[in-house]
Amino acid sequence: MSNVSISIFFLFVAFWVYSIISVYRAKFKEEKQKTFWLIGIVFVPPLAFFYLFMKKNLLLK
Repeated sequence: MSNVSISIFFLFVAFWVYSIISVYRAKFKEEKQKTFWLIGIVFVPPLAFFYLFMKKNLLLK
């Protein structure tokens, strides 16, 4: 693997871990949403990108 591939992989893993921590610490409007996003991001890592865009609609202000 090239250095670029390794760098992209580690960036994706870092973003994935950040999303898991963000979901865990956040105050959601509904507890069911928090459970859905936490389980979803852990088992389907590309959902982390969707969470980034949906975050402001899901969280309490």
